[in-house]
Amino acid sequence: MDFILVLAKIEPKEGCQDSIIEVADDLIFETLQEEGNIDYQLLQPLEGDSLTFVEKWESLDALKRHMASPHFLNFGEETEEFVENMTIQVIGADEISL
Repeated sequence: MDFILVLAKIEPKEGCQDSIIEVADDLIFETLQEEGNIDYQLLQPLEGDSLTFVEKWESLDALKRHMASPHFLNFGEETEEFVENMTIQVIGADEISL
């Protein structure tokens, strides 16, 4: 099965990591209910403040619908003041069985 992988790395402003995580709870819950979503996680490193969303989508269309959803747009608005920088990678992937 082919899929789309998204890695969205957030660099929070100093002291703002917990605020982003709190707002992300609703985003994660709602996104996991979306048609076309395979997986959606927020990862936190053992050291440092960065956060990374790891997303797996059935198609680019499903990802685009997600990016237009109210919960996605709301997350962006609510966390704007907490984010220093964000980088997003969108990767087309083929599943390989080992």
